[in-house]
Amino acid sequence: MPKETFFNLPDDKRSLICDVAIEEFTEYLYDQASVNRIVAKAGIAKGSFYQYFEDKKDLYMYVLQVIAEKKLEYISPVMRNPYQHDIFTLLREVYLSGIQFAANHPDYAEIGTKLLQSKNSPIFDQVVDENLPAANDMFEALLARAVERGEIKADTDVKLFAYMISSMTAVVSSYYVENVATTYGDELMETVDKFLDFLKHGLGTDSSQLSR
Repeated sequence: MPKETFFNLPDDKRSLICDVAIEEFTEYLYDQASVNRIVAKAGIAKGSFYQYFEDKKDLYMYVLQVIAEKKLEYISPVMRNPYQHDIFTLLREVYLSGIQFAANHPDYAEIGTKLLQSKNSPIFDQVVDENLPAANDMFEALLARAVERGEIKADTDVKLFAYMISSMTAVVSSYYVENVATTYGDELMETVDKFLDFLKHGLGTDSSQLSR
């Protein structure tokens, strides 16, 4: 996390540093991104940068946190009334809201794409490790509710499949970027639907249906 000195900066200066960082991580993979370019574009001394952040990774993780908070604004309305949807429709709506977010914020989406392209870098493993527990908790809650409602098999190992869905989400995204397209379009929803069909036939009861 940024140091207290960063949060003590005037709002406009904090926003400028964040905007410049987003621009840098949009244009370059994490390993290729440069603190020198960031401080030059932001008009701050390199020594000042290290008064605000421990290092480039600290700044990068902060940018990802900012993006995650903004993305949550898109997903929250879907999650607010989960009983309106069965588990598979709800998962699809979550993905759709994520795609809408990417379409409306192409710079954020590009940072996500570049992260997926860096999956052989230690930063990818760290981001996944830090975000997986929260994703596991969300999917575990959704699956437990689906069991109660008879939408998925009663003997479903909720913890196991929550972990699998969390992990598979990154796998599906990686597959899409590597084999379909590097931008988020209609093809992404087609890829997601294949993934959801797989889940439905593996977990769903005969009465569960995936809305399209």
